[in-house]
Amino acid sequence: MHRRARILAALILPALLLTAAPAVVGASVIEDYARVIRSRHASAAFMQVDGCRQAEVFVSAMDAKFGTQGGRVNKQGLVGVLYLERDVCGEPGPKGFPVVYMADAQSLDRLRTTTRFGSAWVQAVMSGTDGEGNPVEIGLNMEWSALEAFEKSRISENGWFPVRAARGAHVHTFSFGLRAPAAAWGEVTIDGEAISLSTTFDASLEQVRYFCRVIQHPQGGYDVDC
Repeated sequence: MHRRARILAALILPALLLTAAPAVVGASVIEDYARVIRSRHASAAFMQVDGCRQAEVFVSAMDAKFGTQGGRVNKQGLVGVLYLERDVCGEPGPKGFPVVYMADAQSLDRLRTTTRFGSAWVQAVMSGTDGEGNPVEIGLNMEWSALEAFEKSRISENGWFPVRAARGAHVHTFSFGLRAPAAAWGEVTIDGEAISLSTTFDASLEQVRYFCRVIQHPQGGYDVDC
């Protein structure tokens, strides 16, 4: 289950890609550049059985703030949910018990968090589709609580673009991460049918602070976006 939760989370995590293009002769001077991103993520996987029905729910939610030097600060959220029902009284196959119903949805709702990120929650009503492509409305009301102190990680990189060129740009990137196991609980509704989700410990809270700075050579730079 945790692997599926990570796959769903990967769909909504922001991609931080470094791209570059050479400066055009005669073009205006390329300016120094800086970007800052702070994103918080919460994920959880649930599995509970009622008779022959096994319900599996995978949730991922995000809240991000990002901006460039001298520019405005932007905010963005993204929530995703995958719901599966299996017949555990049926004959299991290579991938487990047969799936009798599935639905998924995404929205731009934001994950809400406390200042120190010890708790998080999300409420959303999303338009999605079931396994046959029919429209379905999925409601989500979830809460998370960190179980331990956050584990810290740091990554720092420096580079010159283009490599071995006399003129170009110096790029410095730095990221600081926090991660803690969490407890999660809540409720999901599928076209109005409410399903209470008992507390799961297959959940986590994560935060990433990302900083990128580009310093151009005074006699000719390189167009870098990070």
